[in-house]
Amino acid sequence: MGKVFLDTSAILFSFRNKKDIFNIVSNVFPTSNAIISVGVIRELTKNGTNKGKKGSVARTSLSILKSKNIKVDNIDMNVDNWIFKKASRFDVVVTNDTELISKLNKKRVTCFKVSKSGALKKVMLIRGE
Repeated sequence: MGKVFLDTSAILFSFRNKKDIFNIVSNVFPTSNAIISVGVIRELTKNGTNKGKKGSVARTSLSILKSKNIKVDNIDMNVDNWIFKKASRFDVVVTNDTELISKLNKKRVTCFKVSKSGALKKVMLIRGE
């Protein structure tokens, strides 16, 4: 298998539910490398300036991300566009963004959503959606 691309929505959702997406991905795809873009870090940093739970979750995500050995692609562009451009049908994308999943589904990229329990659920949209 190729790379496992993580987007901001999956990272925030997992940590909001007290699950470590980075550990989950390494357990489910032990021979693959997780990768994020510098845009994900930018989005987490921006969200981290918020007060309340959303900001706290973003700051926690950044802190844990820095402690892990996650590859960061330095191409600075919109995260969804970066994933769409980089992911091939030999890669996996972990996202909770339904619109992005729809676009990737047309490109035949395998997508997973993070559940509240921390499980990765493969998403297969019906053709024509």
